[in-house]
Amino acid sequence: MRLTALGFAIVGNFEDAIYAWRNHARQWPDANEGVLLAAGSGALGARLAGPLAEPLSVEALAVGEAGPLPVGDDCTPRTLQSAVGLVWRVVILWMLLLLMLTITMWLA
Repeated sequence: MRLTALGFAIVGNFEDAIYAWRNHARQWPDANEGVLLAAGSGALGARLAGPLAEPLSVEALAVGEAGPLPVGDDCTPRTLQSAVGLVWRVVILWMLLLLMLTITMWLA
């Protein structure tokens, strides 16, 4: 999961992805989902809000720990198209890395 989030950061908006990953990943109950969603939203420049980002308790709401990620703009249908492009870029990145490792093994 963390390699996928790292891939999102590399092929997307690196600074926003890392910022969201470090500061907002713990808003979700599952740590792995939080890392992926935070890094993905930062890489896309999109602000996520929804059932997973809702406060878990009244205390969390009072402290201000939950709510939409403050990175980027609100999501639109175009954001979904950008998300598909982001995933394809990550797939190509990992395939190129695998190809480079394979060539290195053949030459060694």
